Amino acid sequence: MCTVAFLPYKNKFYFASLRDESPERKLALPPAIYNIDGIEVVAPLDGLASGTWVGASCFGNIIILLNGAFENHIRGSNYRLSRGLIVKALLLQETPVTAWQQMDFQKIEPFTLVVWQQQQLYELVWDGQQKHNQQFVITKPHIWSSSTLYNAAAKQQRHEAFQKWWATEPRVSKQSMLSFFQSVADQQNGFLIHRSPKMKTLSFTFLTQDAATTSCYYHDFLIGTCSTQQLFTRQLFIVP
Repeated sequence: MCTVAFLPYKNKFYFASLRDESPERKLALPPAIYNIDGIEVVAPLDGLASGTWVGASCFGNIIILLNGAFENHIRGSNYRLSRGLIVKALLLQETPVTAWQQMDFQKIEPFTLVVWQQQQLYELVWDGQQKHNQQFVITKPHIWSSSTLYNAAAKQQRHEAFQKWWATEPRVSKQSMLSFFQSVADQQNGFLIHRSPKMKTLSFTFLTQDAATTSCYYHDFLIGTCSTQQLFTRQLFIVP
């Protein structure tokens, strides 16, 4: 939930998510396919609040969470709902961007969502006071870094490293994406971080979407396991 990348490549679309969290947090469950009120979603589940930070739905939508908004914030002592539960709820919506616009986020900690809906890419931000909605071009790659862990200088360094890697015209896959993340040897502000016993990168999620399916690959660094789940979409979109 602290690094997200979007990559368009050879008639497919790819998303990568790195989760930076305390290893002392209750172990997350690997991605599984859940049928909730007739809606199929694939997502890992947080072991503490049972929400999620990344997932896809049978509608062809993908939602990935980053903690924080545009800048780091002072964390409050009490919030009424986990942000991971918001992601879980939005995955059940055919048009999550519309649903997000209608939701009340008062007393919810600031967050950013990267949303893929009907082959359109959105950044949805709740800054603690108001909502912000931005749409991105889907023919270019993008990368996001959580404001709770990375300041403006660190974000710029990560962006430049990502763009430099993309300029090499890599063959995009879960292996090449993970190799890139591993190539930046900076445990404080790189991609796979290990800042302290209570803050490190715990997992890598890689989603691949074509016209009919979304594949979710999950690598749990903490226990060293990998798994893949495939979800078929109800609506078939023509990939340009």
